[in-house]
Amino acid sequence: MAISILQKPYGFTPAQSPIVFSVLESTQAYTSSEFQYTANLYVWSGTYSQSGSYLYQARKYPNPSGSGIFDFSRFINSTLTEPLYDNNSNVKYYKVDFGWQYASGSSYVTQSGGLTSVSSSINGGLFNAYDGYDTFPSAGDFSLFSAFNGDINTSFEFISLGRNYPILSNMNFVTQSVLLTDVSRTSGRVGVGGRQGLSILRDLSEDGGATPLSCSLSLTASYENGSTSFASQSFMSLVKPATSESILHFPCAPGDADWNTYYSGVATASLDSYVFNLSVPFLAAYPVKSFNFKVVCPHYYTPVRIAYKNMFGQFDFLNFYKRQNNTFNTEQRLYQPQMGTWESSTLSIGIAATNNQRYIVDASQVLECNTDWLSDGYNEMMKQLLVSDEIYQIVTPSSLGGLKGSALSYPLTIKTNSLQFKTGVNDKLVQYTIAFDIGKSYKLII
Repeated sequence: MAISILQKPYGFTPAQSPIVFSVLESTQAYTSSEFQYTANLYVWSGTYSQSGSYLYQARKYPNPSGSGIFDFSRFINSTLTEPLYDNNSNVKYYKVDFGWQYASGSSYVTQSGGLTSVSSSINGGLFNAYDGYDTFPSAGDFSLFSAFNGDINTSFEFISLGRNYPILSNMNFVTQSVLLTDVSRTSGRVGVGGRQGLSILRDLSEDGGATPLSCSLSLTASYENGSTSFASQSFMSLVKPATSESILHFPCAPGDADWNTYYSGVATASLDSYVFNLSVPFLAAYPVKSFNFKVVCPHYYTPVRIAYKNMFGQFDFLNFYKRQNNTFNTEQRLYQPQMGTWESSTLSIGIAATNNQRYIVDASQVLECNTDWLSDGYNEMMKQLLVSDEIYQIVTPSSLGGLKGSALSYPLTIKTNSLQFKTGVNDKLVQYTIAFDIGKSYKLII
């Protein structure tokens, strides 16, 4: 009574979208009374070899085809609840042991050995889950859900959708505009592990190789006087890395304190534009698209820089250069106190007595931002901002009066829940207004 695997996910899996396995008992024992497929799901952090005990058990009756189809996304996603702000690598390993059981008289016959263990994906790669989601494809795209139909290499899935695997960002859809003072960190941390703007998947073992790959991130900068400069940052991919090492983070804004550490010789003074390119040997035939940045002059309005968690579970950035409005709202509850003093021989009413008294007063603040004139490519980023569950306002050094690279982050919740997307063809000019609730209100209430 052997179990075969008919379907499994690709190696780097978003935990907010289906993580599907399909299994089949090959001898048709699934026709037995009350036959069920069983599954033990292991989810863990750390090194690949330290899975520990399984976290969840699941059972499925066979469908009309005799198969058991399991979706483990909700189980795995429940282990990815730590905020991205505090977690440098929101990646988990997972694997599954499949078995069976059926009724025989008054008891169940359970598989006693020979569990079918699925601990690796296609071509010798590994199962990793990240705190992100898939999207339905646009016309002409290959669906990410096609990965459920067989052994499709993760990298080619991302390439087919024009995404920048292994860079976990969609900022390549546009030329990003930045100020010289902008930072790409969500906190003031400056360590190598600090969360930064370009997040790169380090585990590139989907090619089946047992040897780490030598990769490099290159930066080409152009200056106002027409000169250029170049720097590169080399790194090794890892086969079976620890989850804490599975994603590398590189600064992508000229105001980052460690810009010179990563890109020695690339000065930021008089910087006009710069381009990032990633070199990965096994993706040589499918080069990663460039990430382009344009340095802009300070605007009349104080810009608002927003960091938001994208579909890959990493931070992307948007600058809102036009007018911003801050609204301060209060919410109160009133009661009617007893008027006057009734304990003395005569009734008296104090001069400060009131008919209505506040006993609960809370406050909330709304930040309303306006974008600059945008290209159509920003629409994809706006969609991901609208559905993001983790958003921060990055306060830059110029407004803090502090050291280069210093920053504060304020949590936001997006208030705008509907947006009519514009295009250059239909609307000529593209501009959006987005409202946020500031996560920390004026009064400290626990």
